[in-house]
Amino acid sequence: MTAKPSRGTLRNGTMRSARFALVALTLTLVSCAPPPREAAQGCTVPRLAAMPAMPAELGDLGMPPGHLRDGEIDAMAACLGRDLDAVFARVRDKAIDGKAWTAMSKGYRASEHGMFLQVYADAAAAPSYRLYEQGGRLPVGATLLKRSFRVGGDGKAEAFRTFIMEREKPGYAPDANDWRFAVFQPDGTLIGETGGRGDANVRFCVECHRAAHAQDYLLFVPPRHRIDAR
Repeated sequence: MTAKPSRGTLRNGTMRSARFALVALTLTLVSCAPPPREAAQGCTVPRLAAMPAMPAELGDLGMPPGHLRDGEIDAMAACLGRDLDAVFARVRDKAIDGKAWTAMSKGYRASEHGMFLQVYADAAAAPSYRLYEQGGRLPVGATLLKRSFRVGGDGKAEAFRTFIMEREKPGYAPDANDWRFAVFQPDGTLIGETGGRGDANVRFCVECHRAAHAQDYLLFVPPRHRIDAR
């Protein structure tokens, strides 16, 4: 005859079973939980990560224009949102402090330099700039802001430089149409500014924008990416 288990044996056995069940449930939940995005891949374009046709390092500016599709660019901009805000918060410049900004482009788009930019205008610049080629010369004090990210050959995206164009008084920089160009690294370090520290480092900005001398040295995003002037 089999001995019946005592009340204490039942209680202890039940507690052990409950503990085993709890541990098993915890392990199941942990194994099924998706890994954090940052821990898994960071901000990475899956298609490019799966195509080892380019070197991971593509020079300072990253992926050449045209290698990302619009949806991929939008996905990277959304993924990098906090990083892009953090990079901008580190910039200290008289032209941007305390201002409100209006987007002049529909999200981030490829630039001639390989970076992906979004263009913003302050209150002084927006009325004329949003008319694009028909806008004419922007007034003194008008400021444009460009925030950027870059993508390496391995598909990894990262928040990158901040660019500023500020219209100064006549005679400030005749060869730059009186625009003050300023460029900042992601950590907020000034790379250079027209007529100031590191002037030589932003000469490429002047030379590039000079090609648009007929439209106030302004280079606009393609029409399909513009904010409707109406």
